[in-house]
Amino acid sequence: MSKVTLGALGGISNTIGQVTLPAGNTLTVEGDIYHHHNTAAMKVPTGTTAQRPNSPAAGVVRFNTDENYLEVYTGSAWNSVIGPDAAATSSLGTQSNPAISGMALKAEGLPSGLYWIKPNGSVNNYKMYVDNDRNGGGWVLVAHVRTSTCQDHMTNSSVRISNSLGPRFGNTSTTKVEDSWMNAMRSVSTYSGSTRWWLEAHDFGNPAKNMFVDSDATADLSSSASNQNARTRVSTSYEGSISDRGPNTGTRGFGDHHTSGGTYFAWGRHPEQGSNCGFRADSLGASNGYLWLK
Repeated sequence: MSKVTLGALGGISNTIGQVTLPAGNTLTVEGDIYHHHNTAAMKVPTGTTAQRPNSPAAGVVRFNTDENYLEVYTGSAWNSVIGPDAAATSSLGTQSNPAISGMALKAEGLPSGLYWIKPNGSVNNYKMYVDNDRNGGGWVLVAHVRTSTCQDHMTNSSVRISNSLGPRFGNTSTTKVEDSWMNAMRSVSTYSGSTRWWLEAHDFGNPAKNMFVDSDATADLSSSASNQNARTRVSTSYEGSISDRGPNTGTRGFGDHHTSGGTYFAWGRHPEQGSNCGFRADSLGASNGYLWLK
């Protein structure tokens, strides 16, 4: 085996400074690696639990897109580096002691991460992602809508829930819990503010476009939003000023697909047309996104 000693390694201008190592080859560094752009980030390999490498070496690090955390191989097992395992001071949110809502986890002082939640009135105990950092915390990710699976989100049923694992950031197909589970959690949540629903659209601009929905709304994500006025009472900010939209019956679930000129959007629009994928706004098109509930 040959050995080349270098003082510096860099790519040529044709590769924009990048250095590519072909598959099956290994670059061994005996010293330290420094990231000179101190405010930037370094990307680690990502993949699902099923895509973990075979026979990894101890110390291998990757981001698990099923569990939404960084994990390291110890030589005998994969352990999370960040995520719910960091919350070892409380048993709430474990499979044997599920929380009834994201707000219950927030009240316990637990950080954002993955927790088991089983609302009173629901038979299903799911491992869900909870955001306890943004907009007051207590938000549970109840749906990840993907345009690649078009209108799959316009249903009252659960979609692609497997092994009791709720939606994840890394989903490439629409994943959601059933509307009845959402409504059960809504009923037991201690949140008393004005906007308990949050739709976060990722493809209507940068940063993401947010729409918050009146707390009086319940989930019926296959039917016309106009069947319940609260589902069309929306705001662009958390607990902000509410706009009563009154869209036509084509708007499904939440929001308004056509009267706001792109200020607001809809969970879905006109499913009878068969091609209205993802979150929709007539002036903006289609978007992937998240539905949160607190």
